[in-house]
Amino acid sequence: MSSPRRLIPCVAVLLCATLALACVGRQARTGQRLFAGCDKEGVDDRATLRKGVFVCEGKREETPFGGNGRACGTCHMPGDNFGISPGRIAAEPADSPLVFDGLDEDLELLRAHGLIHVITPDGLDEFRQTPKLVHLAKLCDRYGKCDALGLRADRTQDLCTFSRQAVANHMAKTTGRVEGVDFVFPDEKECRALVRYMLSRLVSGQDERTRKR
Repeated sequence: MSSPRRLIPCVAVLLCATLALACVGRQARTGQRLFAGCDKEGVDDRATLRKGVFVCEGKREETPFGGNGRACGTCHMPGDNFGISPGRIAAEPADSPLVFDGLDEDLELLRAHGLIHVITPDGLDEFRQTPKLVHLAKLCDRYGKCDALGLRADRTQDLCTFSRQAVANHMAKTTGRVEGVDFVFPDEKECRALVRYMLSRLVSGQDERTRKR
């Protein structure tokens, strides 16, 4: 039988591991809320799973990251493996932030084919489909450093940088894309939470091909 003195280090290790897991869980949930554009009440998981689109427990933020009303989850929908299909787009209401016309989108291409205008600091400027994020946990390490990002693997390989570019690209109020006026970048803490969420089972567990029904 183990002595109480020998058990103390084991209990301490288990306690630390439990606290670490709880912390990771909270961080992922914070990232989920930011990703979905929900207020502090967070996401209604059951309703989100049932409808395939994010449903907030409380209210939805009117301008996530200070922008045009879009959130990450506007284009990366749980019911489409965290991408968005033309069928989902067709079901969106006329006042959906998805079809915000203050940017340089081609709304006909957006509605018909799900093509989003992508502009990056390194010169990319074209219309692309929204990449599905359900496999990020297989592409990236725990810190968000990834083998490849984007449909053609030609985007930044840092998931935080990728997220910040997406905010400036798709959530700005005008084509000027002036930080602090048209949008606000996620800060370091928010970026870590977004990365933790996107790499969590809350995302990878939504894979439509493997999810238990």
